Amino acid sequence: MTHKPFSRNFYSLLVCVSLLLIFVSTKSYSQNLIIGPKPDGQVFTARVKQFGEFIARFNFTADFNGEPIDSLFSAKMTRSKMIFLLFDLKDKRTISENPGYPDSFNRLKSDFVVDVIRNKYLLKKNSTGIIAEARAKATFNGKPCLIRLFLNQETSSGGAVKWVLLSAKSEIFNNLPPDTTMVRFIPPASNETDFMNLKRALEDTGHLQDYASSEYEPDYLALFFYLIKTGQIRYEYVEETVYHIIGIPGWYIKVRDFNRNELNSGWLITDLKVNSLQLNDFLKTL
Repeated sequence: MTHKPFSRNFYSLLVCVSLLLIFVSTKSYSQNLIIGPKPDGQVFTARVKQFGEFIARFNFTADFNGEPIDSLFSAKMTRSKMIFLLFDLKDKRTISENPGYPDSFNRLKSDFVVDVIRNKYLLKKNSTGIIAEARAKATFNGKPCLIRLFLNQETSSGGAVKWVLLSAKSEIFNNLPPDTTMVRFIPPASNETDFMNLKRALEDTGHLQDYASSEYEPDYLALFFYLIKTGQIRYEYVEETVYHIIGIPGWYIKVRDFNRNELNSGWLITDLKVNSLQLNDFLKTL
């Protein structure tokens, strides 16, 4: 029979006791976890260091050390408390001392946790409902720009998993001025002249979109690929990754990394909303 190292048990127990004391001494879960300096080891243990660790804690399958949840741990820390700890507890919407503080976000958090616990909702690591937003630094025609690339995971028939690009967004794609004068159009009788007006329309390169259907929606991912291929965009690196999760029925949560030397740090929920949109429609809102 093997035993966990004493130091790991000690830190796990220390974190649990500290968190429980904080819960007892505060009126709500939105209270800041830190009350004075904390040992670096305790902060490291409590920190949600990777997104996979966030999923494991949300699903209540792993403790603060990444070990499987056992009866001793679950007796001290319930899943509902664990999920509350996965929120950014410095969010101004949750701190009652802030001027004009509304309690609506705290109520929304409570409703969310109750719903997750009641229905035993879990986050699936390879779910298409987990959208990664890679905020990338790049240059467009030599000038710095920010491009937001949205990805999720795709599973092949053989079971292999890979990240795939879903969409791209950037300010550089928004330079499509609308035709407010209504002078750019292909006349209704153009078919009788073998669409001779198409030449004029297609040479009007600054307003090509005005000749498209009113329901036309630009494919910015295709445009991004074209600009990369032609060298107009030069990709540099990802500055930040943010996760948009719609894999929990009826809800949307936003998760990002908080790099701070506190217990409540690492990958945390920074926003929560009610959601009924499917993937493609939801992407349009980001």
